[in-house]
Amino acid sequence: MRGVFMRKKKRQSRATPFAAGMAAGYTASLVFAALAAGAITITDTAATASGIAAVLAVCAGSFVCGRTAGKIAGKNGLKTGALCGVFFIIPLIIISLIFGKTEGVMLFVKTALCVAFGAAGGVFGVNADPEK
Repeated sequence: MRGVFMRKKKRQSRATPFAAGMAAGYTASLVFAALAAGAITITDTAATASGIAAVLAVCAGSFVCGRTAGKIAGKNGLKTGALCGVFFIIPLIIISLIFGKTEGVMLFVKTALCVAFGAAGGVFGVNADPEK
């Protein structure tokens, strides 16, 4: 009789880690880009620094995306983070194609960096200490 009144554990959707990771990743990317834009404006740096800042913002966002997804999923951090990196870059590729900013190899470099940083974030997320 004792087990009759126990609550059932809610089953988490497979998309939950990715959705939470995407939200956290895009938020981190926007914050990093805003801080970088402020720093570039204050220091009066050349326009080439804006491209570097954009790549760094995307890398930071995909790392946070993978880390959040890995922490929520709790297992398969490398795979979860890499998938999160792919999901993170897809809207950015679509926007780049719409606005015609696809010249050179930077699109492939950004894609590889997003997948790599997402995978690293997933590993860090899975191995993170659980919050107490």
